[in-house]
Parts: sequence; structure tokens; C-alpha cells
Amino acid sequence: MAAGVVVLLAAFALCGNLVEEVLFRGFLQAHLEDNLPGRSGRWRAALLSALIFAAGHLFLAYNLTGVGWPLIAFTLFEGLVCAVIAMRHGVLGATVAHGGAIFLLTSGLL
Repeated sequence: MAAGVVVLLAAFALCGNLVEEVLFRGFLQAHLEDNLPGRSGRWRAALLSALIFAAGHLFLAYNLTGVGWPLIAFTLFEGLVCAVIAMRHGVLGATVAHGGAIFLLTSGLL
């Protein structure tokens, strides 16, 4: 694969996933953390943001790709990982993890 294509794919993966991370971790997860009572509010917020993230990929999984539940399972796992990373390292850390995973999957380097 040409170096220019790899760089373009990496930039696209990071920029596109930045939007998702800002929405799901930066806004939604942060809002849930602030509004869920109790000591486990942060972890429940992470789980809820991951579930909503996976639900947001239903159209992609069933209509655009036809992959179905395996894609939903992957996005739920990815959402949980990114939620925990966001709790510890912020939205930028979650974006790098999310964008990096998508880049590796789409580039064929993995």
C-alpha cells in the first residue's frame, strides 16, 4: 500500500472517530457521570455510553454492511474500551484508541 494512502487513511480514521468520541464520551458519558447518583455512577455512565454507541451502529451493521450482530458486539466492546480510556485519559486518548483500531482494521495492517 502506498505511503500516501496510509497517511490519508490514518487521518480519516482519526478525524472521523474524533467526532464520535466527542459526542459519546465528551458529551454523553460526561453528562451521565454528572447525573447518575452513587459511587458507581462513572462506571454506569461508561456502560450506558457504550450501549448507546453500539445501538448507534445498528444501521451500519444490518443495512450497510450486512454483518449484523458481530459488528454490534465489536462496537459494544470498542465502546467499553474507549469509555474506560476516556475516564482515565480523556477524549483525546479515546480518539487515538478508536481511530487507531479502525485504521488497523481498514488498512489491512492487522
